[in-house]
Amino acid sequence: MHDVNWLAVLVAGILPMVVGFLWYGPVFGKQWLALMETTAEEIQKDFNPLKTHGSSFVLSLVTAYVLAQLLATMDGSGAMAGVHVGLLVTVGFVLNVGYQGVAYEQRKPGIFGLSLGYNAVSLIGQAVVLAAWT
Repeated sequence: MHDVNWLAVLVAGILPMVVGFLWYGPVFGKQWLALMETTAEEIQKDFNPLKTHGSSFVLSLVTAYVLAQLLATMDGSGAMAGVHVGLLVTVGFVLNVGYQGVAYEQRKPGIFGLSLGYNAVSLIGQAVVLAAWT
């Protein structure tokens, strides 16, 4: 295991929360609700923000730590190294795993596209923060 900049991991862990707030709120919120065939009121029913956002934040920290390890293994520093790693992870893992939901679980391609976009922006952003901070 490589040493990591824990402050950079923390900031990179927060980034997907901010991106998600914007992505599924003012940017694509209405489109996402329509694709999910639900309403904001239905989603808020029985919603536990601490459980949902807390677990998402912990997993974002895990992702940031893993990205930091990948960047360290590649001796990657600078924003372009972050873009490179973020794209590789998105195409190599997120795209493939996410498509399984469309292919085998009959999820809507539009939801897959929105999710893929969110994950790409988040992962690339996280990797850029981590690579630039080294």
